[in-house]
Formats: sequence, structure tokens, C-alpha cells
Amino acid sequence: MKELLVVENLSIDYGEGEKLSNLNFSISEKTLNAILCPNNCGKTSLIKTLSGINSQFEGRISVNGTVLSKKEFKKYILNVGVVTEDIDLMFITDIVRDELEFPMINLFYPKEEINSRIKKISKIVKIENILEKNIEELSLVEKIKVLIATSIMHIPKILLLDDIFRLLVESEKKEILKILNKIVKDLEMAVVFTTSDINNVISLNNIIVIKDKTNFIEGDFNTVIKEDNELSKAGFYIPIMIDLSRKLEFYNLVDKIYYDVDKVVDNLWK
Repeated sequence: MKELLVVENLSIDYGEGEKLSNLNFSISEKTLNAILCPNNCGKTSLIKTLSGINSQFEGRISVNGTVLSKKEFKKYILNVGVVTEDIDLMFITDIVRDELEFPMINLFYPKEEINSRIKKISKIVKIENILEKNIEELSLVEKIKVLIATSIMHIPKILLLDDIFRLLVESEKKEILKILNKIVKDLEMAVVFTTSDINNVISLNNIIVIKDKTNFIEGDFNTVIKEDNELSKAGFYIPIMIDLSRKLEFYNLVDKIYYDVDKVVDNLWK
């Protein structure tokens, strides 16, 4: 699969002497990815850097072959959509439909194309019923959906999301994950989100773990969780059921890692 986002020897200062150092990873096209990073490790600075918002970094970043640089900046940012942690500060207008139109108008899309794109994107992100609502009336999860929709109206190559799950309840997290998977499938886009919660990456095949200010391990969830001792040392909370399942697997009492207590019990009683 083609590499879309390539990060080479990236270092970022994110305040008070803290620094992400020597990050090296790549994101393939048409994939859903997570960057698992402890709290206060520079997640926001990383997303702002990858999206072009923060220009103070060392190293090389490219998306779809375009290098993030002063010379190619305009071309680079057209390849990227982003939602930062500053949810309420990201809105430009008062009405949802106006918010979706805004980036398209700035890119000089014709009205017919704008309306067609709004219809398509709002269906994927499941906001068709709130297009005429005032943004102040929206719930947090609805605001996140609108920001996601706005950031992909121009159909970029990659969508970057900064820890959007942190204030959502479990049902809302599952809903957003379904939407992100649909974006990958229907729009053939890569999606990357940051999180400090292992529970948010259980279903993923593409996870990058940052530990001690650099990337530590990459792979699917089963690959990542095998490093449970190192993950715990880094401050990640290992869910009890997964921790128990790992121990049972070590003693050959179960054949794989389970995330559900009923399935573990069923397997033990076979």
C-alpha cells in the first residue's frame, strides 16, 4: 500500500523544555490510524505540526509527495484536513451549513458543487438533520462531527484529529469511529487521530505508540499490547480484562487476547 504521510527525523519543542525527538513513521493511504501517546507528551503540537499550523520543527514531513515547506506550503495544506483540540475556537460562522460552505467558498468552488459536496459529506458524517442549526445549540459530539465534515469538504488526502475522544462517552466514541471508517472507505482518505487511552485503539490495525518522547512501536493492537509492561511504565492504563487475558495466554489457558469477560469464561470452560 502506498505511503501517504511520511515523517522523518521529526523533532518538536512543545514547551517548558519538553521535546518530541526523532520521530520516524509513515501512514499509508486509505487507512485509519491512531497515535497513542501519554498525557502531556505533545499530542497537540504533533497534530499542529503535521497539519502545517506549527512551523517550528526539525526534520522532514511530506504528504502525497509534497514536502511541508515554505515553498510548497499551499499545495501541502490542500492535502490535509485537521480538527484540533480547541473545538469551540475552530468555528467561523454561526450556522452549520454556513460552516461547511466557508472553506469551499474560499477555494472558489461553484455553488452547485458546494451544495453537492454538502449533501455527500453530511450524509457520511451523519449531520443531515442539523444543517440549519445554530452551532451554539449543538452537543459536543455534534460539534465534532461538524468540524470533521468541514475539514474534509475539499476531500484532502489525509484527516488529522487531535484527541477528539477525550470528552466523549463510550457510545459517542463508537459512533465517531464508525464515521471515521466510513470516511476512509467512501472518500478513500487516510485518517489519523491521537489519544492517550488504549481503549480507543482496540479495534485498529495501524497504531503508532510514542514513549519517552519518540515513537516506540507500530502495528495492530495485538502487536502493541504485547509490550504491556513497557506501556504501563510509560503511563498507559492497561484494561483489566486485557491484562488478565494476556496472563492467561502466557500460561496457554486461552488462545488469544480477549476484550470481553464472557468470551474469556466461555474459552476457559471449553
